[in-house]
Amino acid sequence: MRFALLLSVASLGVATAAAAGPNLVTNGNFENGYTISTEFNSVFNTAKGPTGWTSNGNRTFNLYVDPNTVKTVETVTEYSELGQRLTGSFTGASPAGGKFVILDGDSNVAGKLSQMLTGLTAGKKYNVGFYWGASQLANRTGTTTEQLEVGFGGAAAQFTSVITNPSQGFSGWLSQKFGFTATATTATLSFLSHGTPNGLPPVALLDGVSVNAVPEPAAWVLMVVGFGLVGVAARRRSAAVAA
Repeated sequence: MRFALLLSVASLGVATAAAAGPNLVTNGNFENGYTISTEFNSVFNTAKGPTGWTSNGNRTFNLYVDPNTVKTVETVTEYSELGQRLTGSFTGASPAGGKFVILDGDSNVAGKLSQMLTGLTAGKKYNVGFYWGASQLANRTGTTTEQLEVGFGGAAAQFTSVITNPSQGFSGWLSQKFGFTATATTATLSFLSHGTPNGLPPVALLDGVSVNAVPEPAAWVLMVVGFGLVGVAARRRSAAVAA
């Protein structure tokens, strides 16, 4: 009975700590949205991107695509030229799976992908996690560089490393996490692609976006104690069974 009580208390401690930070992002995996791969911004196909996200600027060239067709099917865009699909070196869906977003890095057409977050606590820390990669459209050639800028309300923006990509290359999916401190109860989460050279264009891929509150120190202590009690109870039970 005593061991069972210890185990229950420990499990409660672990569950309390784990429940401290649910994902605050709507449709962070981009699964919900338009069914056909398309460009979306404030002028062209305004509401045909991923649900819950906006693509700022009327010249923004951000694409909402399906990994199963992104190398073979032309994306619906405002431009008539062919090759509005990813290079053949693209290897498939991110670890989050399913649809994702392509953000053009050309400064002439780059624009933020954003979502308004609510229910934040000013002064509290939050982790922003996501998968991203560097690639190129099929109708462009040449070595490129790519980088993502991540914004979180009034906090200072943070940047991924710069990736240099060979002509028609794909970097593979990379996992990234940044920590931000909320400055208000709401914040605009945003992603902006920075690429070189202009005109090719280099593109960044984005998927699996999450924002989670960082557990308070007391919650971490409770979690550590909880795991410790689970270990003690397990060892004592094993010893009792052996005896």
